[in-house]
Amino acid sequence: MKDLRACRKCGKITTELKCPDPDCGGDTTLDWDGYIYIINPNDSTLAKNIGKNKEGEYAIKTR
Repeated sequence: MKDLRACRKCGKITTELKCPDPDCGGDTTLDWDGYIYIINPNDSTLAKNIGKNKEGEYAIKTR
């Protein structure tokens, strides 16, 4: 399995060198901590608090 990477701009988890989110396109890094999966961002208080409005897997902190 390839190493998981996180986008430096939006935190999206991927295995690619660039963020797969068409609205972002930022560079990714192997240096990240924490993991959150947002299922329903419209009803999630946590998603609203961290500013995520799309379903998906996100890193909590990237470096």
